[in-house]
Amino acid sequence: MSLLDDVSIVVTPNGYKAGELYAVKPTFALGSELITNGDFSNSFTNWVAEGGSSTWVAEDNVAKKINSSNFSLYQTITRTVGKRYQVNFDVSEYTSGTLSVSLGGGTSTNITSSGSYSFNLVWDGSSSNIIFRSTFIGSIDNISVKEYTSADMDVTRATAGTRVDEDGLVNYAEVLGGEEITNGDFATDSDWTKGIGWTISGGSASHTGGASYLSQDVLQVDTLYKVNISVTAVSGGGFVQIYMGNSPASVLISQIGDYTYYFTSQSSVFLGFALRSLGDVTIDNVSVKEAARDNVPRIDYTGGGCPHILAEPQRTNLIQYSEDFSQSYWNKQSGVTPTYNTTETLSPDGTYNATKFIGNGSSGVLRAGVSITGVVARSVYLKSVTGTVNVVLKDPNQTVTSKSLTVTTEWQRFDLTEDNTITLQGIWIDDIPVSGIYMWGAQLEEGSYATSYIPTSGSTVTRNQDIFSRDGIGSLINDSEGTLYFEGSALENGGGIHRIISLSDGSYDNLIYIRIDSTASRFRGFSRGSSGSYTIITVNSIPQTDNNKIALVWDATNFRIWINGSERATATINNLPVGMNTLNLADPTSSGNFFGKVKQLQVYNTALTDEQLLQLTGESGTDFYESYAEMAAALTYTIQ
Repeated sequence: MSLLDDVSIVVTPNGYKAGELYAVKPTFALGSELITNGDFSNSFTNWVAEGGSSTWVAEDNVAKKINSSNFSLYQTITRTVGKRYQVNFDVSEYTSGTLSVSLGGGTSTNITSSGSYSFNLVWDGSSSNIIFRSTFIGSIDNISVKEYTSADMDVTRATAGTRVDEDGLVNYAEVLGGEEITNGDFATDSDWTKGIGWTISGGSASHTGGASYLSQDVLQVDTLYKVNISVTAVSGGGFVQIYMGNSPASVLISQIGDYTYYFTSQSSVFLGFALRSLGDVTIDNVSVKEAARDNVPRIDYTGGGCPHILAEPQRTNLIQYSEDFSQSYWNKQSGVTPTYNTTETLSPDGTYNATKFIGNGSSGVLRAGVSITGVVARSVYLKSVTGTVNVVLKDPNQTVTSKSLTVTTEWQRFDLTEDNTITLQGIWIDDIPVSGIYMWGAQLEEGSYATSYIPTSGSTVTRNQDIFSRDGIGSLINDSEGTLYFEGSALENGGGIHRIISLSDGSYDNLIYIRIDSTASRFRGFSRGSSGSYTIITVNSIPQTDNNKIALVWDATNFRIWINGSERATATINNLPVGMNTLNLADPTSSGNFFGKVKQLQVYNTALTDEQLLQLTGESGTDFYESYAEMAAALTYTIQ
């Protein structure tokens, strides 16, 4: 039998949307309806309407709240502690006040308008009711509560984050909305508001004469958009400038080519293309889509091959101009000649915005005087103009360790981590040769290793840590026996912090976890029951930054850990945890967050046999990997 038949949860670098990483198994499903008379076709039967008929009225198959008094509407339903439920309902005739729904300890956000609403809430056992708490005046209808079965993980970062995509390009992980522009290919002379001099014909839009606008009213204020435009002809000093609202958003586009920009819309909402010279311009293929970047999981292909889920700590790029070396912020030493935004090579992000530096072999480019104390990671992307050359990466203030770099005609990211024990540090790319190098993406961050690139353009930028969790999945976790499996690597070997993958009841009282230890090359398995007694097993001499396959196995008496094809440690378990319903890339209080690369995360409701564990954690598990390959081949990378 395939291991895939026994597994209850499988999380891989698969589909995602903003705020959620999809699990491969189990697939999304809803249970049976738990609400009776959710459409109020039988008046308030099965419901309790506090305040009586002076507050709640059932008519026209809806529950109407007719005053702003703080009285609730509720129904007793049968649920299971720790499970997640989907609550759906409609609000109509909203006039004022707020409405929320609670399911045990899970409570929705406040509702202040009419519409259809859906919430996923976890019951903690504090109440047996679904309760609509209300100071609002309006109507509620079509109430439904069903068990929500899915191991899709909640993702929280609240900032944008970059990754390396399947083509090897550095870009933001993002989810794009639908097309906002109508007739962006100018197939017809319609949908656009044309200023003086604009014409639409033959599948393009052209302008001749003085400055005027071509626009559509399609955007929302303070929203990030991805804008694509093709410029197919330019003459007479003409250019196009993109407006997002009333203010110009783009640089002047004065050359033929395909262009991509990201803009946040401002003030009155329209997208305008303005010809602001006497020249002639022709454009085509205009596209505008809303771009979501916050909380989007990062499926990363660094190093090539199969992707991984990237989870990193909070970091700040202290270099204020990470790509624009033309700024006086950067010191270009005597003997160094720059060419900004060179078109000789594409940058690591796939655009022409790298800088070419020709040197004399003994000078370079630096940024000094950055206020920071402690261990600092410096990184930069470099590429040679021709052949293989050597440059030096160091700190311009006080270098404890200089690093000699071998730079080739392929882009590489180089880093140097050291503690100069002073309050001012920086980055210095020195000894630039006469044949030249290309440079892009400088970063200086406090920490003992370099993390993914954080672009800046005039100020420092902070990327928050990645948090992955899923609660309310008690039906997918077996307390009495099971297997927790992780394949991946940590970002650092040791480093003084624990990195944890855990199953729990949301507290330390009932907990099982795999711990990539704060001590280098050490792994631990941990189990704690509600009595407070716990069991620890320890494995040493395995580099944490390697890709490791780890299985933690438990039953009523045994606690075992397998790593990379063999059993490494065993113990008699002291006290089994109960009521586990949460999967975290952290401990239950998120103080031991996992930072690293996740290739697979799985939970089994059985204590796997030695044969199965060899299949799962070994070099080549025939049954499991053949089945998994077939499953992976059938999947598409879904982005919503």
